[in-house]
Amino acid sequence: MLKKTAKILAILFFAMTFSLGQISPASALEAGDIVIQIKPADQEIELSPGKVVYGQVTVQNVGRLPFTFTVSTKPYQVLNENYDPDFNTENSYTKLHNWITFPQESFQLEPGASQDVSFKITVPENVPGGGQYAAIIVETRDSMSSDAGVRIISQLASLIYAHVEGEEHVGGVLMSHSLPNFLLSSPFTARATVKNDGNVDFRLTHTLKITDFFTNREVLSADSVDENGNFIAKATPMILPETQRSSAITWEGAPQLGVFKVTQTIAFLDQTYTYDQILILCPIWLAGAAVFFIFLIILWVILRLRKRKRGRPQVI
Repeated sequence: MLKKTAKILAILFFAMTFSLGQISPASALEAGDIVIQIKPADQEIELSPGKVVYGQVTVQNVGRLPFTFTVSTKPYQVLNENYDPDFNTENSYTKLHNWITFPQESFQLEPGASQDVSFKITVPENVPGGGQYAAIIVETRDSMSSDAGVRIISQLASLIYAHVEGEEHVGGVLMSHSLPNFLLSSPFTARATVKNDGNVDFRLTHTLKITDFFTNREVLSADSVDENGNFIAKATPMILPETQRSSAITWEGAPQLGVFKVTQTIAFLDQTYTYDQILILCPIWLAGAAVFFIFLIILWVILRLRKRKRGRPQVI
């Protein structure tokens, strides 16, 4: 399931359309015409009060048409335990976006080309230590032609996790976890929720190990990857200060029938939690048939007992 959690959550891509006049079908963009990529999806940077740090991101045109794009910054926070991104909230952890400047903010990019975008972080004096979070936003408003009736606005975000030198408070708590032991048809999903009590981010490592109960053959491990090279039983999400985050690992392609040993490991900071569980997977029709069979056996036993009772001689 998991897809490179930190990477996936680090990328925001959305497109919206709005009318600028009479819509002309001939001028509408087709899928794949304008496609942007940004690297890295996120980066961690160490900062010191009063110091200057330089960095860069790389923007790639992997579509069929050239486009003009601009770069800007926004605060980065999250909305809930699922970590839906929030690029509007201003608080003590999102001042970083005000410290970032670009020597150039507008670029033209041809198909197949890439552009390195430099930025400078100027850290003010007397900034308290702890985490600071921002997003570098790449945006294009280009359409197929200048007189197009519909324009496509495409945005991508590269996240910056910055740590300001100074007094840091580090702390985290495992709030809850779940590990099913019997499933009929729903997918197997292991969950963990961790709270960050400190003022700087830390990374959670959430893994699963699944082995066949009868043969002890390893079915899934923290090193298992899919065809794209993504970990499928390991998640390493970042947890921001004063937030609570849920991590879920789903066993995709699990068999309908089987008995397995499952080990869930949850590690962060200097804490490690390990939970073992026996997992029984059974299709609904088989479970229904088993219940019906048990019912027939119970009914047969009851009828036999009644028959025996009736067959005993009466004592006068």
